[in-house]
Amino acid sequence: MSLKQTVYFMALVGATAGLICWALQIWIADQGLIHDQTLSNILVTAIMGALIGGMTVGFSDHWSSDRVVGRWVLAGVALGALAGTVSGLLYIPILTNVIQGNRSQLGSLLGRPLTWMIAGGLIGLVTGLRWFGVNRLRSVHALIGGLVGGGLGGAVFSILGADDFFQALAFMISGMGITLGVTLAPVLLRDGVLHFISSADPRAQNKYGSPQQEWVVQEGDRFVVGSQGSERNMTVYGRPVDIYIPDAMVAKRHAVLFAKGKRFYLQQHPENVGPQGQPLAPLQVNSTNVVSIRELRDGDEMIIGQTLLRFFSKKQSAASAPMPAGGRM
Repeated sequence: MSLKQTVYFMALVGATAGLICWALQIWIADQGLIHDQTLSNILVTAIMGALIGGMTVGFSDHWSSDRVVGRWVLAGVALGALAGTVSGLLYIPILTNVIQGNRSQLGSLLGRPLTWMIAGGLIGLVTGLRWFGVNRLRSVHALIGGLVGGGLGGAVFSILGADDFFQALAFMISGMGITLGVTLAPVLLRDGVLHFISSADPRAQNKYGSPQQEWVVQEGDRFVVGSQGSERNMTVYGRPVDIYIPDAMVAKRHAVLFAKGKRFYLQQHPENVGPQGQPLAPLQVNSTNVVSIRELRDGDEMIIGQTLLRFFSKKQSAASAPMPAGGRM
């Protein structure tokens, strides 16, 4: 999936999660299930967090991995619900000291956006933990996106009133802000992009050929490239590989692509190196075998198994920098 399509669909995921959350809030109120407003707010933010956490992880894995892993989705749901519950509890002192404690209209106008900012930021932060192994900054991006989206949603609610339409719009804006924080910030800050070109393996070609898949690469990223499926993953909340290539000639963990000092490097994964240091499965850049660390330049083509990928960077290096001692393994 292209970067524009990824951003579009993730925004749709966030808006959908927000709309569902609003509908559940209305249904709970109509049924008279909860009469305490504070408890209702805690439940609403917990539902919002659970929906965004689970849906973001599920949709992202569906587009970029071999399959959606139930326990990862459940982990996203649990972490999102926890963040929503915490933000709901933080609403209590804001309600008492800012909204109700301040008799001016300003307190009421600022209190709700502040509450929504906290909720959005916390939900975004824990949702971004799904990509913690690739780059710790992804959680920060999600945090910032959640703060912005939550603040905008709260502002819409406070300024435009409690009409159902504007309530729904506020929830949708908040959800979009959080999910866009996970995806849009890395896209805007990208230093490089890895494009899928073609593959002789029909599985890879069918999965990534139309539309052509793109992977964002930014400073600090470390991607494991390989064919190992999620069913062999032994971690609770992370992928066995970050760039999944369903190619029969690609090793389970074939290569490592990483960015350091605004430069990009490719090397064999340690599991793809034999006892004598020889590659177990070939890896080429511009028809040259990669036996150690290879710096990537704008327009470089790499062949992994039967799959052709092309790398683009924002600016081409004029001279080679010293190679790093090695990627983090």
